[in-house]
Amino acid sequence: MKISVRKWAVALLAVAAFVIAACGGESGGASNGALTVTTDGENLAYSNAALTAPAGKVTLTFNNTSAAQSHNIVIVKGGSDVALAVDEAATEAGDATGYIPADTSNILANTKMLAPGASETIEFTAEAGTYTFICTYPGHYGGGMQGTLTVN
Repeated sequence: MKISVRKWAVALLAVAAFVIAACGGESGGASNGALTVTTDGENLAYSNAALTAPAGKVTLTFNNTSAAQSHNIVIVKGGSDVALAVDEAATEAGDATGYIPADTSNILANTKMLAPGASETIEFTAEAGTYTFICTYPGHYGGGMQGTLTVN
């Protein structure tokens, strides 16, 4: 049975388009500035730790899919050095503040601390650059709960 070159090429292009579309959802990209972040079950991790968005207004929905742990998402203005400083200040601020430090000058945006199964949507304006996002519940950032938001 012979398959023509044209049919083979069309089939290959269809498969490639399917693969590209499927991978696009995993990248956490948003051409319109709408992002969704979820936790990775009971692991101290976000299920999509690499996000991209265009510069300007960003809408982010955070879903805490954990059945037992509270989490938040705090987007810091910088890399791991700034994230560490924000995390330490958040721990000092304590539960009464939802583990958000009083000085928010290094924070681009954040959700409140969400109970298991809860979700929150926030909106913020982001300039082009790379931002680290973390969970500021004590021990979570140190345990690996972090990611990167790239704004183009």
